[in-house]
Amino acid sequence: MVSAKTSVSFLDGCILEKDIFLFSCRLDSQPHDEYDLGIVEWYVKGKWMYQKRNWQVSSVCVMRPTHEESRRASVVLEEGSGIVGVYWPSAKATVDEVLPGAEDGHGIASLTDIKQIGNSLYVCGYGGKLMRRTDGKWEILDKGLKALGLGDYLKQGMALEEALEAAENTHRNMDAIHGCTEQAIYCVGRNGLIFRFDGTSWSAVESSTNANLQCVHCAGDGWVYAAGQPGVLLQGNEKGFHALYTGVTDDFYAMTWFEGRLYVGGLKGLYRLEPHGLQLVDTKQGSFSCVALDSVSGQLLVVAERWLLVFDGVSWKRIEDPDNV
Repeated sequence: MVSAKTSVSFLDGCILEKDIFLFSCRLDSQPHDEYDLGIVEWYVKGKWMYQKRNWQVSSVCVMRPTHEESRRASVVLEEGSGIVGVYWPSAKATVDEVLPGAEDGHGIASLTDIKQIGNSLYVCGYGGKLMRRTDGKWEILDKGLKALGLGDYLKQGMALEEALEAAENTHRNMDAIHGCTEQAIYCVGRNGLIFRFDGTSWSAVESSTNANLQCVHCAGDGWVYAAGQPGVLLQGNEKGFHALYTGVTDDFYAMTWFEGRLYVGGLKGLYRLEPHGLQLVDTKQGSFSCVALDSVSGQLLVVAERWLLVFDGVSWKRIEDPDNV
């Protein structure tokens, strides 16, 4: 793994440990309608490495040690292949795990997010797709979440036109997932959808909006936050969510909790939630599109489309991808 030698745009990113980061990228030279190539990059204490994937990577996360596995791994979710790549430290090859339904190269379309919650990995996607990896095995976990499709309504005897309308109204396209525990997991998506998993099944939670929700975070203050378009920020729990006053007009794509504050990333930059609304954080970078946020090991990672920032609570450090300079 060496320099990619061509410019890239970041799609997602996370902290593996202090000064070691993982990213998914897309080559700037790729046509907009091509997804059969993905780039995974690592920043390791000043050095950059990369590896190509056979499909665009929509989400990355770290799999931290559990009672079953003492090693930490880098994890990448391919958007349409139904493959999760697991990179174990010092391993000679990547372990590519096939999700249920993607056997024999069938693929799974529109997988959007992967997170470690408790001891398990969780994947969500469009069409109510939800899967869990426990003790090295993947299973479908969509009870209460997966909506009926066109075929289901046709089997019920509906006419085609009626079935098409019914299926359109029940699309459950989920964009993001996060959990307080494995018995309190939240998944958010299109048209204001919020679902909660209690360890057994999923149930809908009142969101008070029909806006598209693109990120969710279980924060250190005990609240769950969801955010998205156009400039919607919600606060709530299993009893329901309510909109917070933000005072800004932006689309939000990422959230994290750092040093007792909620940080929100949008198309115009980085915000911090204050009692009077969202305050734009002066990172000395001007306006930029924030695509991902993470906070671990005393660091706040801010991923822009072309570069990244690291905040230690005192000062900001900008880090350039050498292929984008």
